[in-house]
Amino acid sequence: MSKKALTIALKIFFAVVYFLVFLFLIQWVFHFLPWNVYTDLLTVACWVIALIASVGLAHYTVEKIKDTFGS
Repeated sequence: MSKKALTIALKIFFAVVYFLVFLFLIQWVFHFLPWNVYTDLLTVACWVIALIASVGLAHYTVEKIKDTFGS
């Protein structure tokens, strides 16, 4: 497996893991709120923010791993 393919695989893995952690936290927070349209819209907005944040954190994590252990 080439270094580029390994980097992409690690970014995908970390993005999925971070996204699942964010989804768990979002579900935990919104579980206690009353159900209405605004809560649903806010939940979807949080999902989008969590997706963007998880991709950014995955990129940062892989770059730190590459810096620590060499490329």
